[in-house]
Amino acid sequence: MHPLDWSRRDAELALAAMKAVFTLYGKRDLAPIHAEFLLAMRDAVFRQPGLDPLAARPIGPGEFAALVPVTEHRERALEYLTIVPYVDVAIEPAKAELVGQYFAFVGRGSDALKFLDNIAHQHVRASQFCIARKLLPKLLPGGPMTQVTRAIRMLRENRGDAAKAARFQALGRLPERTLGNVFYRFHRARGFALPGEPGCMPEDLLATHDITHMLSGYNTDANGEICANAFAGGSMPKHALMIAVTGLLSFHNKGGLDQSGKYAASTGNLNPREFANAFQRGMESTCLVGWDYHRDWEVSVDALRARFNIRDAADIWDDPPSEEAMALMS
Repeated sequence: MHPLDWSRRDAELALAAMKAVFTLYGKRDLAPIHAEFLLAMRDAVFRQPGLDPLAARPIGPGEFAALVPVTEHRERALEYLTIVPYVDVAIEPAKAELVGQYFAFVGRGSDALKFLDNIAHQHVRASQFCIARKLLPKLLPGGPMTQVTRAIRMLRENRGDAAKAARFQALGRLPERTLGNVFYRFHRARGFALPGEPGCMPEDLLATHDITHMLSGYNTDANGEICANAFAGGSMPKHALMIAVTGLLSFHNKGGLDQSGKYAASTGNLNPREFANAFQRGMESTCLVGWDYHRDWEVSVDALRARFNIRDAADIWDDPPSEEAMALMS
């Protein structure tokens, strides 16, 4: 789990290291979006509003290793450094390499660091393989044969499955504010195919993400997708940062996971304050991955938010983004 109690000293050192990466250890000026991100992380994640990270002296990898005690907070501070290069629309390899030096000085490795390195150097297939290898077993639990069977079923699902579609269409008849009724309305309001309907996305891969939108209250525009993934990452005890940045890769960074541009969305959509707040809200919640939501179709959204400790969430299922907001995503 993420530590929620940072001392002033640990927070100050973590932010100073983040500032060093933003500026390539003083070789660049701190851009406005960098300053916004540091302040947002200070307030939402480190919870030290009295600090001024903009005035702090950047600390490099060697000084970080010498000054920061060997604690859970140091491990988490290193992981947070992997977010920094994604704040720029164009991810710079030099910043990814500097992040790697912080890990090297303390003798640590990280899946989030490997992922960042692949993304920064445009090793797209390696990036896709990395995230699939780490995350698919969580989404598709079971042994190899079970996973293969489910993968084959998912490939066929896009063609349509009348029996499955009927089960999901029936959710619309459940009482209002139950998870099933909300799931149905969320899809219908946006013109998304329900699982089993022709053209649908595989349920095993997307349903938990869609339910995250519904429970956390983040819409399906570019900012909402970024925040929903930040929220999901914040909730995860492992691979949190790999999940948290996937929204940035799709809706903020140039290229992302699709260097061909075939599925490229708009760029430059990061709101640092909302990203950090979404991550913090996720940290305070219980992870949804592995939850058998099928058993809870008839449970109210309010009860589920209480169960998973999701607070202050908007009801967005009947309120799709405007056509203008959706146009910006393509």
